[in-house]
Amino acid sequence: MRMLFIALLATLGLAQPVLAENQILYAECGDAGCACLLSPVTLGDYEALTGSPPPAGAENMVLVNSNGAFLWSTLSPDEIDLASGGDGTCEIGLFSIVPQDGTWRGSVRVQNIDGCLPQVAQMVPPLVDGTNATKPIAWGGKFHPSQFVVGSGADRIQWTERSPVRFDGVFPIPPNDILNVTATATSTLTAPDKAEATLALRFAAAPGADAGALALIGMAKCRVDAVYDFERVGP
Repeated sequence: MRMLFIALLATLGLAQPVLAENQILYAECGDAGCACLLSPVTLGDYEALTGSPPPAGAENMVLVNSNGAFLWSTLSPDEIDLASGGDGTCEIGLFSIVPQDGTWRGSVRVQNIDGCLPQVAQMVPPLVDGTNATKPIAWGGKFHPSQFVVGSGADRIQWTERSPVRFDGVFPIPPNDILNVTATATSTLTAPDKAEATLALRFAAAPGADAGALALIGMAKCRVDAVYDFERVGP
């Protein structure tokens, strides 16, 4: 996580802040104050990136990099700036990244299937068809995660922009009388040449369905989670 934030700060410019749900407020501090930034990384992304959950109440805290040491603080950005030798004013900017045109490659970093029948694993590839492909992308100066998917898969996700570098997605799945299936995704541009995405599939008994019978066949509380990395690998 430390190297990710340092890389972001070294390569990203600033724009006016546009809040997304649970985005991390980040302060990089030295001996003469802090630079306060709204990170494209959310609390959910933080756990995926670091392998550790954020502390309780982190949505109301600031992640502080104090001369290379990371800690979560309940102080306000201005208070943190003052405690770090600044003037007590830490205006908040937003990471703004322009993705680089070129050849990008996707790969699966984590894939977990819990409480499901083995056959459920066969449902994942069609939902993310083409995600593991290598393809040329011309971004036109604006990030959009549909660019990572090839073929008809790009039309399967309804994306909502939360910030210029962060999108949330939903797979429209027709309801049925037995299973209630939800599929959601996130995609975040973390550097001009890197991005990541998550996929979460949830299976549960539909309203009025026999949850006990579904439990017997291993489908009452089925969960599928995947994390994908994307990187620019060439011109």
